[in-house]
Amino acid sequence: MRVHISMRIRTLLPLAALALAAACSNSDGPEKVARVRFLHASQGRAAIDFLADGTTRGPAITYSANWSASGVVKAGSRILTARLTGSTADLGSTTAVLANSATYSIALAKRPARDSLNVYADTLATPAVDKSWVRILNLSPAAGTVDVYVTAANADLATVTPLATGVAFLKPSKYVEVGSGALRVRLTTTGTKTVLLDINTLALPSKGVRSIAVLDATAGGTPLQSVTGVEQN
Repeated sequence: MRVHISMRIRTLLPLAALALAAACSNSDGPEKVARVRFLHASQGRAAIDFLADGTTRGPAITYSANWSASGVVKAGSRILTARLTGSTADLGSTTAVLANSATYSIALAKRPARDSLNVYADTLATPAVDKSWVRILNLSPAAGTVDVYVTAANADLATVTPLATGVAFLKPSKYVEVGSGALRVRLTTTGTKTVLLDINTLALPSKGVRSIAVLDATAGGTPLQSVTGVEQN
């Protein structure tokens, strides 16, 4: 009888292992998520709530204050909306497909007919040691199309060329690579040396990545202002 029981155990163990393997193969595994952060860039609007699939993710954000804290949402197709805090009417809405493990900068901007909710994919790459990456998000109706200069603080703009050109309203520039350290960022009207925004100085760490959102003045128009978002430190 002992031999019979032992043989049954030896027979059942492989079957149990197969069942466990099958259960594991059918598991969905860890939930797929993306990270998002929000910016209120619609001049003249009161505080804004940002939502994903009807759930508030960025509450009561005021104009030009700062990027919201980064939050987690499910990856895949998401309905993103922005509303005045306490309201149920959408100011801006868009459907975005968010990739697993990706990060996104999402901003509400003002357009003549209707506010626009804009989704910008952040980079997942990392600069080299002693290098930094900077990009511009043009969210300013007053700015028009701009060129981007990133230089030493005392550099003569007349002697340097832009690192990115023709950045239109609601468009992102490419990521430009510069040496890390304290640098000066200037935006000009495209094709000219007419400075629209002067950020002197911007501290850029080694292997750091920054997104600079360009906005109208709080009262509208110029002088322009900026909100710097930290993508990587």
